[in-house]
Amino acid sequence: MSTDPTASERTDDASRHDEGDRRAGYRAAILAAAESAFAERGYDATKVQDLAREAGVSLTTLYGVFPGKWEIFCAVQELRLGELLRTVLEAGPIPSDPLARLCFGIERYLRFHMDHPNFLRLELREGVPWGTTDELRTPPQTRAWKTGLAMMTQAFRDGMASGLFEEDDPEICARTTTAMSQVRLALWHRAGGVPEPDVVVHRTLGQLVRTFVRGDQVGAKLAWLAERLGM
Repeated sequence: MSTDPTASERTDDASRHDEGDRRAGYRAAILAAAESAFAERGYDATKVQDLAREAGVSLTTLYGVFPGKWEIFCAVQELRLGELLRTVLEAGPIPSDPLARLCFGIERYLRFHMDHPNFLRLELREGVPWGTTDELRTPPQTRAWKTGLAMMTQAFRDGMASGLFEEDDPEICARTTTAMSQVRLALWHRAGGVPEPDVVVHRTLGQLVRTFVRGDQVGAKLAWLAERLGM
C-alpha cells in the first residue's frame, strides 16, 4: 500500500505551514511595536489598540496571538532577556579567573543594553532598582535576574577565596555591581548615547576593580583591564 501523501494532505500541510509563518510574522510585528511603545509611553499608558495599530495588524489578529497586554509585555521581556542570556553564555568560553569572569559578563550585559536602546529605556521606565527583585513585574525578569545574580555571586565568592577581592558578602557585592551598571546605563541613555559604548564599558569595569579588588592589587588589575579593552 502506498504511503505517499495525497494532494489533499500536501495542501493541508502547506496551509498549516503558511499559517504558522503568518502567525510568527504577526508575533514579531506585535513585539517590535510593543517594545517601542512601552519604551516611549510605559506599560500603564500603552493601550492594546495602539499596539495593534502600530504593529499594522487588526485588534482581532492581535488577540489571536496574545491574550492581552500583560502577555505581550511578558513576551517582550522573555525575548530580550533570553537574547541577553545567550549573548553571555554563547560568546565563548567563560573565563575561570573571577575578575575576568565578571568583566566578561558585565561587558556583554552593558553592550547588549546599549545595542537595544528601546529595551533599555523600557527597563529604566520600570523604575525598579536593579539590585533587588522586590518590584520586578514579570517572571522572565525575575528568572533572568536570579540567573545573573547567582553567576556574579559565585564569581565574587571565588575571588574572595583566592585573595583577589576584599572580604564581604558576595551576594551584596553582586547586587552592588548590578546597581552600578544600572546607573552607568541610565546616565548614558539620558545623555543621548554619550559617551561611546567602549568608554562606558571601560569606566564601569574600572569602577568594579577599584571597588572590590584588594588595594595592593588594584594598580595591576587596572593595567590588565586597560590592556584587555585596548584602552
